Amino acid sequence: MQKPFYEKFVKKQSSSRTQDKANQIQTEENRRNQQSKEKTQYQQPSRRNSNRKNEQHRKKQSGTPYIFGKPVFSELTSEAKNILEHFPMLLDQVLSLDAKKKQLLPQHIHTLFHELTDERSSRKTHYLNDPVKLSAYAHYYVWWNLVRLTKLLQNLDIRLDDRDYVADFGSGPLTFVCALWIAKPELRKKRLTWYCVDISNKALSFGEELFLALCAYTGKTNGNGESPWTIKKVCGAFGTVLSEKVSLVTEANMFNEIFWNTPLSLDEQAEKTHRTVMHYLKPFGSVLFIEPGIPLAGEFLSLLRTQFLESGFSLSAPCPHQGTCCFPNRVLQTGTAKTPIAFHKWCHFTFETHDSPENLLRLSDASHLGKERASLSFLYGTRKETHHTDSKSADTARSTAAAADTTGIPVRICSDIIKPDPQTIGRYVCSEKGFMFITGHAYKESVLNTAVSGTLLILPEESVRLHQRDKKTHALLVEIP
Repeated sequence: MQKPFYEKFVKKQSSSRTQDKANQIQTEENRRNQQSKEKTQYQQPSRRNSNRKNEQHRKKQSGTPYIFGKPVFSELTSEAKNILEHFPMLLDQVLSLDAKKKQLLPQHIHTLFHELTDERSSRKTHYLNDPVKLSAYAHYYVWWNLVRLTKLLQNLDIRLDDRDYVADFGSGPLTFVCALWIAKPELRKKRLTWYCVDISNKALSFGEELFLALCAYTGKTNGNGESPWTIKKVCGAFGTVLSEKVSLVTEANMFNEIFWNTPLSLDEQAEKTHRTVMHYLKPFGSVLFIEPGIPLAGEFLSLLRTQFLESGFSLSAPCPHQGTCCFPNRVLQTGTAKTPIAFHKWCHFTFETHDSPENLLRLSDASHLGKERASLSFLYGTRKETHHTDSKSADTARSTAAAADTTGIPVRICSDIIKPDPQTIGRYVCSEKGFMFITGHAYKESVLNTAVSGTLLILPEESVRLHQRDKKTHALLVEIP
C-alpha cells in the first residue's frame, strides 16, 4: 500500500525501551566502524590517483564558463529574518493566548495537520471560522507559509505601480499579502488596493489586523495607523465578482483545498481557472499561483501553464523556456520524440529549513511535525502584447528573455542529487530541449554537488547531444566536467 505524501513530515517517535535503544546505539556504532574500515580500504591504495582525478576535474571545471541565473529560493534578508523571528510578538497583538491555550497549542496544531491531510474529507469547509483551528493555523501554518513565500518572493520580479489593483484569492489571514510586504520593501511605498477574497470572514478580519501590525512594526503607517496598501475584504469564493480589473492575480495554497471538494477533473479545473483569471485580469497583467510541492498541485500547474501559454502569456518562473512542460506528472502525446518529458514526476522545489526562526522549529518539534526541508510548486507569468509600448510590459518582457539571451541553454535543476555510481552524481533538469539528466564527476566542488534545488544554470551548447538518452528515464543524457 502506498504511503500518504504527508508521512515524511511526521516526526517519528523514538523507542521507550532502554534495551532496544542500547541495541540501536551498538548497531549504529558497529555500522560506522564498518563503514570507516571499508572507506579506509577503498581509499588507501588509490588515494593518490583519486586526488589526481579530482584535481584534473577541478582544473577542467575552472575553464568552463557556467552562468547562473536567479534560483527559486534565496536566503532571507536580515530584515526579513528579523520580522519572521518576531512574528509571535506581532501575532500576540492580534490573537493573544493565555497560559493554558499556549500549553495546548502543539496538540491543536497536530490535530489540524491531520484535518488538512488524511482527514480532509471530513473537514468542514469553513474550518477557519473555528477559533481553536484559526489559532492553530495562525501560530503554525501562517508562520511557515510566511517563511516559504518570503524566500520565493524575494527572487521574483514582481512589478506594480501606484494605484494598481491586485486580487489575492483564498487569502485566509492575508498570508500572501504579509509575505509580499516582508519580501519586497520597494513595494511598500506604492499605493495599492488589494481585493482579499476568502470564504471565511473571520480569517480575513484577523488577517487585516495582523497586516496592520506588520506595517506598524516596519514603520510604514501614517499617523492614523493606515498602510499605503488598502485592504478590501471580500467574503466569497474564487469567481466572486470584483468591481475593478486587476494588474496581478495571486493565490497561495487555495487550490490544494479545492482539489478534494470538486466534481471537476483536473483538466476541467485548469480550464475553468484560466477562464476566471482572464476575466479578472487587465490586458497586460500578471498571475502568480503557489501550491504545496505535491504531485497533484504540480500536475494542475502544468495544465494551467499550457492554458496561459496559449493565451499569450510569457512564463518567467520557474520555467526556463516556453515549450512543452517537462514535468507534467502524466503521459503526454507531444507528437515528437525530440522533446523528452519526465513520466510521473512533478515540478516542485525544496529548501533546507536551517535558517528558519528557531522558535518555529521548536514549535514544529513540539507538535511532532518536525521539518528539515520545505517545498512548493508555483507558476508566474505576464500576458504579453507585441504592439504595446507600455514601459512596464516591455521591461517585463526583457526580464523574461534575459536568461535566454546567452550563448547556452538555460536549465532549471528540479531534483536532489542522484548517484548512478560511486564516482558520478546527477541532477534532473527542465530545459527547452526537454527533460534532461545532467551527470558529472562526484567531486566536492562540482556544480552538480553545490547547486541547490531550483538553481538556474546555463549549459554550454556543445554539452547537449540530442541522441544520448538515459536508459532508465529516457531523459536527454548530458555529461559536464
